[in-house]
Amino acid sequence: MSSAEKCPRTEAISALVDDELAEPARHALDAHVAGCALCAPVLAEFRQLRTTFAALPDVTPNVDFAFLVDRRIAATDLPKPKSKPQRWRWWQIAPATLGGALSLSIGVYLGGTLMLGSQITAQPAALQMAAFTAIPPGALCPALQACTSIGR
Repeated sequence: MSSAEKCPRTEAISALVDDELAEPARHALDAHVAGCALCAPVLAEFRQLRTTFAALPDVTPNVDFAFLVDRRIAATDLPKPKSKPQRWRWWQIAPATLGGALSLSIGVYLGGTLMLGSQITAQPAALQMAAFTAIPPGALCPALQACTSIGR
């Protein structure tokens, strides 16, 4: 493999250690690992793990776990899937329908009366610009002239 090619996944290196690769892939991976500074330590670590695991003694459990698991699965009473989906009843849909219709009609009514039906009175320019004063609403006036000039 050339230096422009990316390194293989760790699963491929693990398959190389476990002798699970076909000959062409095995030779290509061996050639890559021999020249790659990143993959060579991974291969060495996988080979060390394989020898460490091979040195462990074989342990046979004293309990048959498969029997215990099968017995627990059989003891659970799982609900069977229904053949057809449950339909909504009228008393389940009625509150949502009523609430939706009511909120929609209130929105239309308020929108029509506030935007179209009522006349918005124009405020004097001094009251409109009061939002930009240095004195926040509800604050104490530092001088009598500061607060009385807003209302003129």
